[in-house]
Amino acid sequence: MTHAVPEKEKPAFRHAIVQASLALLVALSLTSGHTWDLIARMSVNILGLAGVQTEYVAPQFMIYVGLLDGTVVGFQVLVECSGLITLVVFTFISAFTVGLLRGSLKTKLSWFILSVGVGFAWNLSRLASVIAVAFNFGLDAFSFVHYVLAPTVDFAWIVSLWALGMSWLKREGSA
Repeated sequence: MTHAVPEKEKPAFRHAIVQASLALLVALSLTSGHTWDLIARMSVNILGLAGVQTEYVAPQFMIYVGLLDGTVVGFQVLVECSGLITLVVFTFISAFTVGLLRGSLKTKLSWFILSVGVGFAWNLSRLASVIAVAFNFGLDAFSFVHYVLAPTVDFAWIVSLWALGMSWLKREGSA
């Protein structure tokens, strides 16, 4: 009785390098003041639609909110606060995991761009949501949501999108 030894898959180094280069471009753009300003302005617009009055001071990337208890609080939108570090980490993990797998570069890049867009939208909505929580329920609720719940949900979107990328490649390979 003979058993066929499966052929070992060769890593797609070129794909990983392309994806890592794209991840580096994403990282550079996400760590710029222009991106922080964009996120802050978009958050202010979302909060305005939700009825939360804010004032935005652009040079400091600071969103001021008058809480229901009368306290005025400033939320500074920098790379740490906006969840962009998570997105940057995700791009590099993806480049060196999904990027190395067998499959079409076009599929990998499509998935990568979709994932970055979803991650960016999630971080934008998370920031606006935690500020709305502070407005409605105070700073204790803000701290709980921002420091406990948000990282948990960050983990969920990262794992979900990473698994989606893996399944796209597996489905493509079996077709």
